[in-house]
Amino acid sequence: MHAITQRPMAMYHSWGSQNAWLRQIHGANRLYMNRRARRALGIADDDWVWITSRIGRVKAQVKLMEGVNADTVWTWNAIGKRAGAWGLATDAPEATRGFLLNHLIAELLPEQPGGYRFSNSDPVTGQAAWYDLKVRIEQGRRRRCGETSPRFEACRCARPSSRRPFRLHGARADAWSRR
Repeated sequence: MHAITQRPMAMYHSWGSQNAWLRQIHGANRLYMNRRARRALGIADDDWVWITSRIGRVKAQVKLMEGVNADTVWTWNAIGKRAGAWGLATDAPEATRGFLLNHLIAELLPEQPGGYRFSNSDPVTGQAAWYDLKVRIEQGRRRRCGETSPRFEACRCARPSSRRPFRLHGARADAWSRR
């Protein structure tokens, strides 16, 4: 089965990923799968599954749909975040229900005759190749579900400064002191 990702339009730049309103909309992602393809695997809507490639595996929740090829699964990229990153709480949806397929994508393509391994990236732009990933989907154990995997120890990030900015979009320097 092929796996592809795309970014939600609102998340193309890091400022979108940190926007509190957008995070409510894009706080978690699902693995979208064709309804007919899931029958052979015994997967129901909202089930948790393991997605396995030749280099790793991740756990995610499934959303069934008609508008995806029966041999393909897809998800939004850039949703899963490490707890503590950007000041996220350990139970933030991005850390518990968001996931990345990055953990399944090799940096190098399989060895070629003669031993050479090409970079798994676009030869012109250098961007990671997201369209050649092949995966196997397996039903997850229901009693172990509820959170994506892998999960990493929360980051210990510096606390945001409590100081107010000296200037904000051309405001006078004393604008904050009058509030």
